[in-house]
Parts: sequence; structure tokens; C-alpha cells
Amino acid sequence: MSLWDESASALLSATASAEPTPGGGSIAAISGALGTGLVQMAIAITGDEALQEQAERLCVLRDDIAAAADGDVHDFGALMAAYRLPRGDDAEREARSRAVEAATIAAAERPLALVESLRDVLTLARELEDRVKPGIRSDVLAGEDLVTGAARAAVRTADINIDALLRRSSPAAEELRARRDALVVGLGETL
Repeated sequence: MSLWDESASALLSATASAEPTPGGGSIAAISGALGTGLVQMAIAITGDEALQEQAERLCVLRDDIAAAADGDVHDFGALMAAYRLPRGDDAEREARSRAVEAATIAAAERPLALVESLRDVLTLARELEDRVKPGIRSDVLAGEDLVTGAARAAVRTADINIDALLRRSSPAAEELRARRDALVVGLGETL
């Protein structure tokens, strides 16, 4: 079942429960999608055909961001499944180690891709601030705030997985760390 099929009340209860999902990555995606929706609303209310290209781009980005919520749950499940693999002999330990590393890489890549999409939303939203109706500009700004917070949360999710890869001396760790750092700088953040 998709997180998007849950009522807001059920999603909030699940988030506050002792269950590990939905966690930071999923909630970052949900928050980012809602923030993107606010920017889309401002365009829709403004009703300016000159903003159609931005509206279409935001629609694609929102779909990508929204999909990351369920993707994060999937990635966490895959990582936990990898940790549960048998490790009775050398072959099993090696297979388990490879599976854990692959699942950890995936769990770091998804939130980084989410940050990339959120960054693109922020770029568009900043372009739109003065192009929407003045009375709805506050929704663009609120959308930017939600998207910025979502990007920060997604970076935190990536960080935990990148750190795990660094501890494993994974060759992928440095590349993922460099990608993360470039995204943070691109957002103008210091995380």
C-alpha cells in the first residue's frame, strides 16, 4: 500500500509510532511534494498562460518527489532484508555483505535524487515569486520553506547511509559524499 493512500491522520499516527517507516526520507518526500503543490497552486490561481512551461515542469517534479516517499519505504525494507540474510559460512557472509552494500547505496542514492528534484523546485519557485498574483505569493514562499526543509531532511537520510558506506570502506562512499556535498552547496546550505 502506498503512503499516499493513507489519510493524513493515519500517516501522522504511523510516523509517530515505533515502526521504522515512514521515516525521515519518506516524510521529506511527502513534505516536498506538498510544498511543490503550493507553488503549483499559485500558478493555477494566477492563470497566466506564460507560466505553462513552469507548471508542466513542476508537475513532473512533484510526481518524482511523491514517488520517493514509497521508494524510501522500499529501500529501507530492502536494506533490512539484506541484513537478515544468513551468514553461516564465508560464502553467505560475502553474499550478505554485497547485498547490504548494494541496498545501502540505493538507500543513499534515492534521497540524493530527491534533493536534486527539490532543488529544481526551489529554482522554479524563486523565479515565480514575482510572477504570481501578489495575494498568493505567500503560498510560493511557504512552498519554498517546505521544499527547503524537505531537502534538509533528505540530506540527513542520505548522510546516515553514506556514513554506513564509509565505515564499510565502500568505493561508492566517496562519490556519494561528493554528490551530497555539491547538492548542499547548490542549495546554499551548510549541513
